Amino acid sequence: MSIRPLLPLLALLATANASAPDWRLEGGETPAHFAARILGRPEGDLNIVDAPWNGRRTIFADYQRGELQNNYTVSFRELFALVQQSDGAWRKIAVTTGEEEGGDAEVAAIGFANADRDADRELIVILKWPQQHYDYSGAFYEVRLFDTPALGKPALTYLEGLSKKFGGVGCECSSREGGDTHYRFKTIAAVKQELKRLGY
Repeated sequence: MSIRPLLPLLALLATANASAPDWRLEGGETPAHFAARILGRPEGDLNIVDAPWNGRRTIFADYQRGELQNNYTVSFRELFALVQQSDGAWRKIAVTTGEEEGGDAEVAAIGFANADRDADRELIVILKWPQQHYDYSGAFYEVRLFDTPALGKPALTYLEGLSKKFGGVGCECSSREGGDTHYRFKTIAAVKQELKRLGY
């Protein structure tokens, strides 16, 4: 399977050293409207999670986009974090991209847990790909973990080694011929339990 754990937008990377825009949440503005304004997407395209992350309000926004490849439109799920700074301005940070894998990628869950030796909590993202095929159906899942935002960086750092401890892409599937398969880490609670078992 060809999954890109981290695919920041080229335009974002190209402007990494430029002056940061002074994005501000306006009075009465909803998180969805704010994210749509920053990301340049229709509000209805976005899924929003508004949560504190290590003491900073963070708005996670994901959306699906299509890209024409070899006369076929391939879908991608883009996930961004909008992080409030101490001066009230906000940073836009690329988190991850889910490619099409037999189905369109979805962000199934977002959460936080300590996954290293410092005091900050790292980001947990669980991706899901619904599957409906002749011989099997269900969903693929994958756990991806990311370090806390680094100053001046346009994208989060993917914790590849730790993420691999969750088995890569797994299938919660039913086969036409019998023999169902199960994936253990479909929830944030299950991921936290495994991190605890690993010593974090």
